[in-house]
Amino acid sequence: MKRLEIVLIGQSLALNTLIAELEEHGHQLHRLTDPRALDLCLCTDACMLIEDGSLTLTAQQEKAFGARPRLGLRVGLGPVTDHGLPQLKLLCWFGTASGQRLISRQLLVADTSGNGRVLRDSAIATLVETVALHVSRLSRDAEYFLQAPTVEPPHAAQQKGLGILEQLAFEHRFNRTVQPHLLALAEIPMIVRLDQSLLRFAERTALNIGGKQISYEALHAHSLAIQKRLLSVLAEQGTGPDDGPPVIGICMPKSVALFAAILAILGCGAVYLPLDPSQPIQRQQYILENAGAVLLLHDGQHPLGEQWPGLDISHVGADERDPMRSLMRQRPTREAPCMTLYTSGTTGHPKGVLLSQRNLSHFTAWYAEQVSLSEHSRVLHFSTLSFDSSVIDIFPTLLSGAELVVPSEEQRRDPVLLVELLGQHISHAFLPPALLSILPLERPLGLDHLMTGGDVCEPYVIERLAGQCRFYNLYGPTEATVLVTCGMFHADSSNRNLGLPIANSQVLILDEQFQPVPEQTPGELYIAGPGVCLGYLNNPTQTAERYLNLQLPGGRSLRVYRTGDIGKWTDSGIEICGRRDNQVKIRGFRVEPEEIEHCLRGSQLYRQVAVVVDAQRRIMAFVAQPLQDQPSVARQALRAHAERMLPDYMRPATYTELVSMPFASNGKVDRKALLELPVSFLDVQLRRLPETAVEQQLLTLWAELLEMPSADISTEESFFNLGGHSILLSQMLLGIREQFGRGIPINRFIEAPTLRTLAALIDNDGAQSSACTVSAQALLDANPQLDMAVLPINQLGDVHKVVVTGANGFLGVHIVQALLDWGASEIVCLVREGGGQSAQARFAQSLRENRLEHLDLSRVTVYPADITQPQLGLSAEVYEYIDREFGVLVHNAANVNHVQDYETLIKDNVEPIFECLRLCEGRSKKIFNFVSTLSACSTIDAAGNVLEQPAAASPPIYIKNGYNLSKWVAERILQRASDQGVWVNIYRPGNIAFNSVTGVCQPHKNRLMLMLKGSMQLGQVPEFAMNFDLMPVDFLARFIGFHASRYQASHAVFNLHNPELLSWTDYVAAFREAGREFEMVSTAHWQKQLSRVDNQNALFGVLGFYLDGFEEDIGDISMIQHDNARAGVRRMGECYPLKTEALLHKGCEYLKEIDFI
Repeated sequence: MKRLEIVLIGQSLALNTLIAELEEHGHQLHRLTDPRALDLCLCTDACMLIEDGSLTLTAQQEKAFGARPRLGLRVGLGPVTDHGLPQLKLLCWFGTASGQRLISRQLLVADTSGNGRVLRDSAIATLVETVALHVSRLSRDAEYFLQAPTVEPPHAAQQKGLGILEQLAFEHRFNRTVQPHLLALAEIPMIVRLDQSLLRFAERTALNIGGKQISYEALHAHSLAIQKRLLSVLAEQGTGPDDGPPVIGICMPKSVALFAAILAILGCGAVYLPLDPSQPIQRQQYILENAGAVLLLHDGQHPLGEQWPGLDISHVGADERDPMRSLMRQRPTREAPCMTLYTSGTTGHPKGVLLSQRNLSHFTAWYAEQVSLSEHSRVLHFSTLSFDSSVIDIFPTLLSGAELVVPSEEQRRDPVLLVELLGQHISHAFLPPALLSILPLERPLGLDHLMTGGDVCEPYVIERLAGQCRFYNLYGPTEATVLVTCGMFHADSSNRNLGLPIANSQVLILDEQFQPVPEQTPGELYIAGPGVCLGYLNNPTQTAERYLNLQLPGGRSLRVYRTGDIGKWTDSGIEICGRRDNQVKIRGFRVEPEEIEHCLRGSQLYRQVAVVVDAQRRIMAFVAQPLQDQPSVARQALRAHAERMLPDYMRPATYTELVSMPFASNGKVDRKALLELPVSFLDVQLRRLPETAVEQQLLTLWAELLEMPSADISTEESFFNLGGHSILLSQMLLGIREQFGRGIPINRFIEAPTLRTLAALIDNDGAQSSACTVSAQALLDANPQLDMAVLPINQLGDVHKVVVTGANGFLGVHIVQALLDWGASEIVCLVREGGGQSAQARFAQSLRENRLEHLDLSRVTVYPADITQPQLGLSAEVYEYIDREFGVLVHNAANVNHVQDYETLIKDNVEPIFECLRLCEGRSKKIFNFVSTLSACSTIDAAGNVLEQPAAASPPIYIKNGYNLSKWVAERILQRASDQGVWVNIYRPGNIAFNSVTGVCQPHKNRLMLMLKGSMQLGQVPEFAMNFDLMPVDFLARFIGFHASRYQASHAVFNLHNPELLSWTDYVAAFREAGREFEMVSTAHWQKQLSRVDNQNALFGVLGFYLDGFEEDIGDISMIQHDNARAGVRRMGECYPLKTEALLHKGCEYLKEIDFI
């Protein structure tokens, strides 16, 4: 075979692939991609030319290449097939500048997926194979092309260069959504159509609020009256048309005045800004300030009414003088902004999405047609005003002349009442998935059209409702005008399927290089079409980050919104896969380095701060240019600042001071360079050297496991502070067995997790007294000097107003639900901001995760707080209000970590007790409800019974790890306070299990559940003979919620396990019923199988806890006294929940659903 010299001319991807193939064949290739390069080409020895049609040769260039043979590669475009893409014919022309003939024509078999990327890849692969074959034959026979037969050219096929294949890659059959009549409607501003609707349907019912019907004519008159007042105020402010559309906020309960005011604002040409009255005042104020709102419409009761320019519209009557008068003051342009909706932001502050007249006009036109809205429809308005789903309810309804039915708060809150309302001839409703999951679905809802979205829907809900009505799954961010895809649920539909793009809209699924992905390949979702909004209000930086102008092949630019969602194309549409973010996972927690940097910068100790995470998931802080003259002092102060402000898993393991930061060529900190710098993970002056051969051997083991220099490890430093975690702990214990031929009791090590402790346990064959490992600091803290100024009973605050710390936790969010059910009039939830999320966002996420989104939060306010700070990290105004008005504190917040030492947990679990005590005896007296743990019990009698009494002076009777010690110390402090007159209830939960209604639980955070899953993976579960504890989280929360407002000094400690009988055998049998196969074996036999555990087994991360026994992990509850708790259950009018097969089945079904078992 002869080695050929070939010139390839063109810019296509196909030509790139062809070059790679021909290079493998050994040919010498010259690639020309610039027309100017053609004039400089000196490839005089080239035997042939291959061009892809992307560059046009001038007459002079044609002459320069002379009579050399050439191959011209083209694509013939045929008619669009049933799969949404054109039929392709791959053409290969042979000849010279003076003439060419077709020597190859291949019809590409259409791909049924309709995915242009698949079509492009198939076309390129076929083309490359064909051309490579031609070149190979030419290399063997110089006369090959002259002898090649001529092929008939395709008829009526449009021929294109190979660049068309890149354009086709961005096509997908599901994106062929053009509907011209809706685009025409979108050209009419929405307010124009609303104005026409008010007149056209004047006699029909527009609103139904609490059973009272309001006609379109009356709504129109009311809107005109409010608009008159509104225009007068704007004129007084000097706001004119030249200033741009003013932003006008509105915050009030749902009423005729509310809906009339919305129309009045839009009619003025202003930007409508809805605010939710249930949101914290601080959030509302931030939104008003950020939006630059010139006015706030309210009902005279708004707390900001006197602080912000406002207008009370609650008493404005209808204007009957000219009912036919137009509501529209002047016709806006189609791109004029008309509404802004605030969504949660990654910076911790909400950001306002700005919608145009065209955005809303197109969406409402499509939606009304999609769900068959007409003047005969009755539409439920369930959503709160500030959520984008309210747009679905309100505007399409009023534009269609339909009736908007507004439920009462009681109907929104009570699923039974809501279902009754739906049965009253409601035709359309948008209801979130969480609400649908709790509705009684035994009977049909009576709806014609049911819409849901915002989260995945429960499979059984889909199965029940899909046959009753037209059941739609809607997906889309606010930034794309509420939604961009729509799918129809059928009984067997996947709850991850988002459906198809709506009319005139496209969803591009792209990889990290902004290239389209094949079928079943995850990529990021980008949205294009008339729903893509104007951007973020007063935030050009974030607008530029998320609203992009994609440069597509062929020179076309497309404006898109980058969602951050990951999805993939399937046969039935788009399937959601997850989120793209900048986070890493450390010890099971999601950590964002930028958030740590932000915190460290807040100390104002250094001018330059950078945080990186190395390959071992260790957080490393680098600082430069201290603001003070003493660098060592600044570094220690920075470490102390991080310990105050960050949870332990977000604290840097090392702080390295540099003269200056390394910078990359783009002017940013060179983080790769930082990762290559040598760092020390421990201050030298704190390091204690090994003193025995065992300590030295263990030091070598630790250095290997922790991937640290042994010089950086002190024998008195905590294993976990050095970066150890449960998986490394298991590996360490396996290493000890291998090197020393014995195991050690893991819980004795955890009580003081140092190398020195470990060596002592090995030297004493595990027989070291637990007393000698109890933290001296814990023993000291358990006997505090406390002098409380206690308030008398007549200064008790309102016990129906409750403060809850840790409200976003598994138990905490259920306590909020229980308090609402017990009738609390106001609940304040104190939630720490973190992970790039606001307190409100973290609480909302917890509601979603625990399937409690249906809760009526009108009595709930979430405040960002830090209980380790003075006044719990609250503003002076908020703290004073809570201190003055509230009568109950439920302190549920804690750092639940069973491997950290006591000293590390003091800040989170002990110090806040004093701040909470100050609150409980401040301006009003409050009942202090403290959530402890059964593992902190410290009082037993001679027979070994665990007593239901205040904490004893001796440490906990169970494992004395840092967490249990911190709870014991807290109980001791509170007992001292109780002795002085503080009202304290102490709740000691046992094994907190799944929700008895939904089955929701947190198995990945439960060591016992991980052990059980791992055992089932091994096919062998250990046998025990004991009564097994299982306390449903909702029952426990109801107990705490009921007793939180009550206090009896002699009955204020509650041991809260569930004494109803359940053997371990019956418990694990429920998992067999759920479809898992395993055998029951002796503990000794089971432990022998642990050598089979690998990193795919759930036991892997907790293996160390079971190598030498169960270390009190599973205890028999028959010895735990619970007279106070039993009496408390009776006072609730309830009984302990029976541990029935049905109850266990509920939990197992949830575990199956989340793929835990």
